[in-house]
Amino acid sequence: MILCTKKCADKTPLKAVQRIRNWMTDADGAVTVDWVVLTATMAVIGGVIVAMTVDGTTDVGNQIGTVLADKPVN
Repeated sequence: MILCTKKCADKTPLKAVQRIRNWMTDADGAVTVDWVVLTATMAVIGGVIVAMTVDGTTDVGNQIGTVLADKPVN
């Protein structure tokens, strides 16, 4: 077993508040978080656009299907 000297005692674990403060100010991984947020935002925007246009595109598709069904094939 290694006995702790004064140098060893100086390297004691940080207090919980200091650890949280260090974690909040640490910049490692910030770019990854930015990309995750931007990707999630774009996915939500895409979903909103699809939800807003699905009724109109379904109606147009049904109208095209009706017109094509009435045309004779030679």
